[in-house]
Formats: sequence, structure tokens, C-alpha cells
Amino acid sequence: MGRLSALVLAALPRSATLLSILPRYFLRMLAPIFLLCLGMFTGVLLMNNFLRLFNLALLKGISPLWIAGCFARLLPYFLSLALPMAFLVATMLTLGQLCEDGEVMALRACGFSFLELTWPFLGLALGLSGLLLYLNHKAAPEGIHSFRKQYAVAAQQLSKVEIQPGSFMPLGPWKLYAQRAEHDTGRLEGVYLVRSDKKDSGLRVSARRGLLSLASGQALDLTLEDGTLQMPNVEPEKFTTGRFAHYRLRVPMSGAGDERQRALDIQEIDSAGLRDRIAAAETSAQSRNEYRVEFSLRSAAALAPFVFFWIAAPLSLRMTRHSRGMGFAASLLVLMAYYGFVTFGIGLGRRQDSLAGAAPWLANMAGLALGAALTRKSLSQ
Repeated sequence: MGRLSALVLAALPRSATLLSILPRYFLRMLAPIFLLCLGMFTGVLLMNNFLRLFNLALLKGISPLWIAGCFARLLPYFLSLALPMAFLVATMLTLGQLCEDGEVMALRACGFSFLELTWPFLGLALGLSGLLLYLNHKAAPEGIHSFRKQYAVAAQQLSKVEIQPGSFMPLGPWKLYAQRAEHDTGRLEGVYLVRSDKKDSGLRVSARRGLLSLASGQALDLTLEDGTLQMPNVEPEKFTTGRFAHYRLRVPMSGAGDERQRALDIQEIDSAGLRDRIAAAETSAQSRNEYRVEFSLRSAAALAPFVFFWIAAPLSLRMTRHSRGMGFAASLLVLMAYYGFVTFGIGLGRRQDSLAGAAPWLANMAGLALGAALTRKSLSQ
């Protein structure tokens, strides 16, 4: 079915057939605008991280597929932000277009009520809110955690190692000295190693020749030839020594891939983990308050499409002809006001322990109050 004209609608009786056609017609109009807005908002969020990931991949010699994998891990988080915004803009533009073409007026003349005109948009809003509950509480935190873990591993990878002859170089728990070094081949001459950490402190290795190479970017392999090994003894004036023909040493770079050394950010913890930390006795009062705010925020943000529907639908249906552009401007103002209230609610909840669970809902309460006032005016007309 093509675009419904006002004259055709006025001639059609109010029937079950028309009631079944209209939802498909409205959603078919909404779908391309929604997908375009979703792609635009998601792309803007992705570009915020693209240059950083691209520079790291270029510096470390990592495959471009790694960047695609990072974006896949971040996609649930970006969708949790982009879906409500795309829904609001698409709803405003779609209903604004229907008003501008006179189709809403014709449907009203046929006896269609506000809810009969807008229930397809309400159904979509409820469906998106259900999806966002899953994204906000589970998929997005897990995706962020996976991304940051992979990013930390990549950041610690080595693309090349340059030894400066005649100077000591930190090499994990060792300090390496070489009289001569070839940067291209990694060959060393006059090698001297000293253990610098507490474990086995004082252990010394010297060799005439050596070869330094990378092991998958996560460790360094040092192969030594014709050398001696000196180990400290329990008696300070004595030491144990031995000779070797070949000696191979693998030195893992500091903390590469060790997840235990990195403190998790609050956005990386799924909601089940937040509940556990809130209930844990060892959690500090400040941290417990932040966890409560974050948990409440995830639920409140998931209902954003539902809140946006009650603002966008009555506001769009009040538009007059030649005001389609006003729908886009109005949607931007609503987004700015809503997320401004969200930011204020987060700050208020973190400052006031008693409001940690309620303050993140401030934006939703304000939005529903405005939506109720707008809907009441639409129903009275």
C-alpha cells in the first residue's frame, strides 16, 4: 500500500481492515527513519573510539580485524545509548510527516482516537525497553569488560625491541646490558643480566653472545651462548657459579594479560556483580552508594523509549502543516533536557546516600509528568 492520502482516508469507513492496515503502514514509515538515526548515533559513538583503536593497532602492528572485534564488543553499550535517541527522533519525524500530509487529521475525522493512532509506536517503545533492560544489566557491561581486557593486552604488546649498546635496559624482573647490539637481527655481544626484583635478587648471568626476539608480542625470548651463571649463597662472602653452552630465558612483559592486576571500572560489572558488591561487608560506604546509583540508573535508562513515547506522540500530533522540521528540533531539545536530568540525578544520588536508588529516576519522572500533561491536552481535543 502506498502513502495514504487524506481523501482516501476520509472515504474509508472505520473497519477492522483499516485497523489492521494502519499499524503496518505506520511502522513501515518509521522503520527507515529509525534505522537511519540508529546508524547515525551509533556511528558517532563508534568514531569517538576509532582513532584511538586505529592508532594502537598501527603502532603495535595488530590486524585491522582486531578493531572490528573491539567494535563488536562495544556494540551492546553503544546500542544502549543510541536506541532511545533513535526512537525519539524517528517517532517525532514520522508523526510529524503524517500531520504535515494531513493524514492524522483524516484519521481523526474517521473517529480514530489518540491511542488507536499511536499504539504501534507504544508497542515498539515497550519492546525496546525490554531489550534495553537486557543490554544495560548484562550485555553492555560484559562487552565493555571484554573490550577493556583485550585493549589492555594489546597495549602491552611489543612490536619491536631496541637495545642501546653500553647501557642497562629494564627487561621485566631483569636488567640487560650488551656491549654490541644489532637492531635488525636482535643479535647481542657481551651480554650481562642482573635479576632486579626481590625474588632471586642478585642472580647474574653473563654470556659472550645472545639473541633477543619477540614471542607473540607478549614476552621476550633471550637465547644466550657460552656464558656463566652466578647465584647468591646463604653466606654473603660466597656464591655459586656454573658455566653453560646455551641458556634460554623467556621474560613476560609486566602484567600482560593478567586481569587480576587491573581494577574493574563500575561500567564493566554486570548487575548481578553490582548486587554482590552492594551486599558485601567489605565494600566501603562510598563504593556501595556508587553501585546503588549505577544499578538504579540501568533500569531507569532502559525505560527511556517508554518515556519518550509519551512526550513524542502527543507533541507530534499537535504539529501543523509545514512544521516537519520542528519535529527534529523538538526531539533534540527533549534529548538535551532528559539527559541533563539524568546527569543531575546521578550527581544527586552520589551525594545523598538516601537518594541513591531514587535519584536516577528523576529524568523519567519529569518526562512522564510532561507526557501526561501533553497527552491530556491531546485527548481533550
